[in-house]
Amino acid sequence: MRQYIALILVGIYLMSCSAKKEVEVVPAVPEKAPEVAELSKPTNNSVCLVGGNTRADEVQFTWVPAAGATSYDLKITNLKTNTTETKSFPTSPATVTLATGLPYEWQIVSKSVKTAMTASSAKWKFYLTGAGEVSYAPFPASLTFPASGQQVSAASGQLKLTWSGSDPDTGNSLLSYEVFVDTDIAKVRNREVAAQKTKSETLTIPVKSGGTYFWMVKTSDATSTSYSAVYGFRVN
Repeated sequence: MRQYIALILVGIYLMSCSAKKEVEVVPAVPEKAPEVAELSKPTNNSVCLVGGNTRADEVQFTWVPAAGATSYDLKITNLKTNTTETKSFPTSPATVTLATGLPYEWQIVSKSVKTAMTASSAKWKFYLTGAGEVSYAPFPASLTFPASGQQVSAASGQLKLTWSGSDPDTGNSLLSYEVFVDTDIAKVRNREVAAQKTKSETLTIPVKSGGTYFWMVKTSDATSTSYSAVYGFRVN
């Protein structure tokens, strides 16, 4: 009997030794994206004055450092050519050489070595003036709806286009607009369609279901004009 009990105890011991211990898995805390940077200078819709260099000059960009960010991408868009240049900096400020006599848009993207997530700031516009300039063209209009490549639904075959304009001289009060819309992008880009004039920053147009449309806005003040990028959209 004692031998039988001993064998049972040994079996229980061996089973307990061979059993796998459960390992408690602690989930990793996901890294957070850095905060959005707050832009400082050049201020929005402003004119940056430079010295006697009429070809290029240095512009200092400043922003409030964002929590969690270890570096920043400075994105500068030439609003006349609609081309964007991106430069990386460890912190604010950042100095970049730009051609004068042109409108620009800038934005800061906060980045971190701890995560692939980023955070993008607002976009601000400024005009970099050269020597002798006293009057400046309005900024190209920012097309807000429909966005480029967006699919939209139209109510009763009507769609409201919206955009925003600004001028470094007069603000918005003296601006007027001409809107070019067509199903042919080349006709819009070359302004080969009749423009629809308006003082507001909206225009309702007729559209057809399944159609693809392209649009562009010309902005004018008392002395000069500018043209937006060409956006395309599809109607459901």
